[in-house]
Amino acid sequence: MEKQLALLKQKYNYNLNRNRNAEEYFKTHTVAECLKYLNLFNQVTTELSNLIIHIEDYMGKNMTTYEKQNGFTLGGE
Repeated sequence: MEKQLALLKQKYNYNLNRNRNAEEYFKTHTVAECLKYLNLFNQVTTELSNLIIHIEDYMGKNMTTYEKQNGFTLGGE
């Protein structure tokens, strides 16, 4: 179970980074350019929401606001 939780946290961190990169992209490009990637952005945000549900289920508690915004520190990082 711990290994599964670690994998979920790793996946969350990865998608959180993708989300941040997308937000930066959207700040620096035209609306037309951003619209090309809107569906991908929506997929990433949906994945983050789903991961929160799974992680909280495995942990048996809610993720903190800090964890949701900054991700997790994992061993070996």
